[in-house]
Amino acid sequence: MNKIYAILAIFAFAGLLLPTSAMQVDASSDLDYMLKIAEKAKRYIKHNIDEMENNNTQDWKNRQVVLEIYDKSAYEIDQLESAIKEGDVKSAREHFISSMSKIKQISQMLNQIAETKAQDASLPDHSQIIKRYEMNFQKLQQISDKIGADIDFSEMKNLLTLAKQNNQQGQSDKAKQTIDQIALKGLEIYKNLQTVNDKNKIIRAQALAEKYVDRINTLIVQAKTSGLLDYVKMLENSKIQLISSNSTSQITKQIRIVITIHNDIEEINRNNLQQIDVDQIQLSQTQRITSELSQFETRAKLLHSDVKGSNAALYYVEKAIAIIDNVRNNLDDSERKINSKLQLIDELLTKAEKLVQEST
Repeated sequence: MNKIYAILAIFAFAGLLLPTSAMQVDASSDLDYMLKIAEKAKRYIKHNIDEMENNNTQDWKNRQVVLEIYDKSAYEIDQLESAIKEGDVKSAREHFISSMSKIKQISQMLNQIAETKAQDASLPDHSQIIKRYEMNFQKLQQISDKIGADIDFSEMKNLLTLAKQNNQQGQSDKAKQTIDQIALKGLEIYKNLQTVNDKNKIIRAQALAEKYVDRINTLIVQAKTSGLLDYVKMLENSKIQLISSNSTSQITKQIRIVITIHNDIEEINRNNLQQIDVDQIQLSQTQRITSELSQFETRAKLLHSDVKGSNAALYYVEKAIAIIDNVRNNLDDSERKINSKLQLIDELLTKAEKLVQEST
């Protein structure tokens, strides 16, 4: 028990480390410290697993479940070490958090197993164990209904009834055997529920990813229109990652990247508009018109490369280009007439942008 508490203490200390590592994680000493903590926790937990009792089928099953999680944690620690060697700070932190989370899960399971054995040993009969399993049975049913797992509980229900009958008739050995069967069945159901829940998480994350793919298409058009080609590449990469990913952590990571890019583009556009407003105050009427025509022309050229396959969009872009040339050649026209043409150019380009976005 003391060793189990030692594991919990290590994990608690690691939890305290995380906020500071987020600010100082660029320092190699902090990354090495993460690895030392993870390796120490791994050794402690492996020692406790090695000391687990293996007297019956239930003990063996418990050990297999714990070892399965331990192997996943060990893999995360190996990935953590690789990420540190490669200088990938963000991945190192993610692998550290994942490995410590699994180690914490194991320590809690070991603690629960130890407590259960202690309680079982102190009971004069099996009635309290059966009551506890009945409560667990109800909880598992509630979880199944909540996540739509459609689990068959009939076998476990029949075993509970049989265990109560054996116990009431004083058949202690049979009651114990039936209780062991209930424990195995409960563990099987629990693992099935975990599998269903993980699949549900992925489905929800993929649905969210599909929504963000539409947003990315819109942002790509905006970024191209604003000449932000670096952001276009980043968005296209995130789009590929979202479409191909089946990992909730990867989907969440890409969505965060898209949100950051969206905020950056909005900030850049706001700054550009503010700068344009300042410049327009200083420009003469002819200079203002020339400047707007140049912006429209750049916008039209970028769109012209994206309208292939959309005759309507191509028509709007080419018509806008023709009006741009007309205004540039007739700068002596009245301000009202020129402004009307500038407004028409903007409307045509906006229609083309919308069509490109819808066809992407």
